[in-house]
Amino acid sequence: MMTQNMVMAAEAAERTFTIEGPLKSITFELFGKEWVVAESVVTQWVVILVLGVLFFILGRGLKIKPESKRQVVAEWIVGFFTGYVDTAMGRKYVRTYGPYIGALFCFIILSCLMGLFGLRNPTSDLSVTASWGCVTFVLVLWTKIRTGGIKGYLKSFIEPMPFMLPFNIIGDFANPVAQSLRLFGNNVSGMVIGGLVYFALGSFAIAVPAVLSLYFDLFSAVIQSYIFVTLTMSYVAMADMEE
Repeated sequence: MMTQNMVMAAEAAERTFTIEGPLKSITFELFGKEWVVAESVVTQWVVILVLGVLFFILGRGLKIKPESKRQVVAEWIVGFFTGYVDTAMGRKYVRTYGPYIGALFCFIILSCLMGLFGLRNPTSDLSVTASWGCVTFVLVLWTKIRTGGIKGYLKSFIEPMPFMLPFNIIGDFANPVAQSLRLFGNNVSGMVIGGLVYFALGSFAIAVPAVLSLYFDLFSAVIQSYIFVTLTMSYVAMADMEE
């Protein structure tokens, strides 16, 4: 009877599909308290390390006139993001925001591709995308205060009419929240859909999940990275009160 129950439990477990949150990667004791570093944090360290090594290789030994394919690639990347920021925000923002937008785009796209290497996609952790949204919020706030001053910033809440005050306040907080949830939702939905297909096909799950994974991890990574940084630039450019 016990054996039969164990078999039934195993069969039920095989028919169960679950989605888990960030996994515990590192657990240690410090000051009498247990500390846990989530898998999404560890994966982001990996992304930072990979990007650091890649950009170090591309950026060392540069010449005034390109003499290597490595420098041509590096200059193409810089030129791409320079033109990207110039088109979306304006020439005056290129020097200030060009490096940040380029770094953010590369960080997001590589984070989204971590699933191809068997690691948990950091953007499937809401705290990760929310932190990027918070950075956007701070940039927008800083731009408004820098260009309009404290008085101009406070006055913007009652423009064009005083009754717009609650809507303007909500709008300031809604933009980064929506931006974070959009990136999080799209990546999690891709992970769930791929997992459901893999679970449904069972032993026949060979080609179809691979194609879905390629779409959600590669194509979607590019699209979501583009949307996130484009929205960031749009919010910051619209916050400029000097224009």
